[in-house]
Amino acid sequence: MITLVIILTLSMIANIFFIVYLRWLLKKFVFLSENIGDMMASLATFSDHLGSVYELETFYGDATLEGLIRHSKEVVKEIGIYSDIYTLFSDENEEELEKLFEREGFYGKEQSDPGEEGQE
Repeated sequence: MITLVIILTLSMIANIFFIVYLRWLLKKFVFLSENIGDMMASLATFSDHLGSVYELETFYGDATLEGLIRHSKEVVKEIGIYSDIYTLFSDENEEELEKLFEREGFYGKEQSDPGEEGQE
């Protein structure tokens, strides 16, 4: 009987540890997922800006800028692959998820709908 209690206690402690660890990992993953979109937008803006500088008369035909533009587009494409992996929800899926949460009553009285923050 005592061994059963000890085993159950150890099992509960291990389960609590793994739940806390899983929660910590999920927080890290959500942070990564949210910020990779910002990084992609920043890189795309940089690539566009570089292309507009290349179009100026002063720099048109410069081989260094041409190589830099090509490289920046390759970097954006490469990071886009990782973006697909680490992105949890697309904008369309996020809107559907918010509608589902509202319909199911996920947003309680204390927690407001994220879309309502800017309306006050």
